[in-house]
Amino acid sequence: MGMGTRTTAARTRPQGAHRRRPVGHILAGAGAAALAALLMACGDGGGKAPAGRTLSPGSAPTSAEGSRVVAFEDTFAYPDGLKVKVSRPEPFTPSDTSLGHKADHEPVTFSVTLTNGTRKSFDVAGMLVMVKAGEKGARAEQVFDTARGVGTPFTGALAPGAAGATTFAFDVPKDAKGRLDVEVRPDFGAAYPGVHWVGAAR
Repeated sequence: MGMGTRTTAARTRPQGAHRRRPVGHILAGAGAAALAALLMACGDGGGKAPAGRTLSPGSAPTSAEGSRVVAFEDTFAYPDGLKVKVSRPEPFTPSDTSLGHKADHEPVTFSVTLTNGTRKSFDVAGMLVMVKAGEKGARAEQVFDTARGVGTPFTGALAPGAAGATTFAFDVPKDAKGRLDVEVRPDFGAAYPGVHWVGAAR
């Protein structure tokens, strides 16, 4: 899938790679309070998504593990100018040719927007997206659906000042859409630590 004007593309790592990079999901203290506030702001999945904010490492809440935690529709700005935004997940109906969907699950879809505010070209091929669902943080599997234009690997780079978006879908247990945790690592976390977008699906 193309980025933005669809002149660039990006890819995610294979599903198997997700399991090799576990991410803690237990929040405590200030992190737990921040998470509760985010969930309340997003409602029970039936309300309208709140207006997005732009947060920095200094203004975004942190979890017990030190990860940044923000709400869907928020934009997280890294110190060098790279910005990431995750839209609020919505229900998704996969086609008959999709891969990754189980009959007892309900897929959701969301977009990830990257804005390159740095002074250098940014390689989008290293972006990693992972999803955990429900109170226990069960890992959701990615859904690939060529017929719906979802899950196609994307490659390429964003020039300074350029922006682009791509769409993902993940398979979520039916009773877990009220609490989703979407983690984005722009470059597998090498130079840009992962950030968690937390809340309920529509």
